[in-house]
Amino acid sequence: MLNKGFSLIEMMVTLMIVSIGMLALGSFYGSGIRAEGSSLRRLAAVHMAEQVLEAWQNNNVLPTPNCQLVGGGAAGQLALGAPGITCIPNSGVSSPFNIVIQEADALAPIPNGHKLYAGPAGGNPMMGSLLTLPTNNASPHVKVRKVTVRWQEDGQLTWKQILLTHITRR
Repeated sequence: MLNKGFSLIEMMVTLMIVSIGMLALGSFYGSGIRAEGSSLRRLAAVHMAEQVLEAWQNNNVLPTPNCQLVGGGAAGQLALGAPGITCIPNSGVSSPFNIVIQEADALAPIPNGHKLYAGPAGGNPMMGSLLTLPTNNASPHVKVRKVTVRWQEDGQLTWKQILLTHITRR
């Protein structure tokens, strides 16, 4: 006589193997969701830093970020040398970001192939291979502007941050 079908033990083993596979897939799904949230926060931080740096470069005034201060109220203007402001961006990300801006004189060798001109385009190159200290506002000197945006991931004590720099002439 020929037996057809599966025994109870075969069905139980098959069910256990499928269950273990489903649990493994479920853990991948959870880590994927966490990675997506982390990526969204990083993207929002980069976007905020770019907006602040671009507004600072275009207007040559200290920027006001597009966000709401933590604790309510409107976003304040950033200040050089201040610890920064903590705010939630208006881009839909609910994580608070801490924004700090800095500006310093660029004192370093000029890389080969770069020419800094004292006047309009086509003018005479600046003398020397080092950037000069700004002795007066009429002298052409170079500044390094930095925007740092920091945030904390959910449930973690360490801060993550991005730093954007821009070299500008003032």
